[in-house]
Amino acid sequence: MHTKTSVHYWEFHNGVDPINPGNLFGEIVLPRGWSCWVYPKDDRAFEEWMTRMCPTAEVTHRFNSGDPMYTVSIVDDIEATVFRLMWL
Repeated sequence: MHTKTSVHYWEFHNGVDPINPGNLFGEIVLPRGWSCWVYPKDDRAFEEWMTRMCPTAEVTHRFNSGDPMYTVSIVDDIEATVFRLMWL
């Protein structure tokens, strides 16, 4: 269990430039917005906060090598700002 919430790979995607250009398996163009991985101290508190403060964000609970975490995608500029002010 994490002692505090940590956010990794906070990135902005412009919706135009591909991810991994030249990749033999195909390039991926992500929609415009921000994405990251979150390892919250308290899963329930994080989920409730995201539901209340970033209602249009896409939040997916998953496991990274057995470690519970969330992938987050935010397309709304205001929600991204609120998220950043709270978690980064």
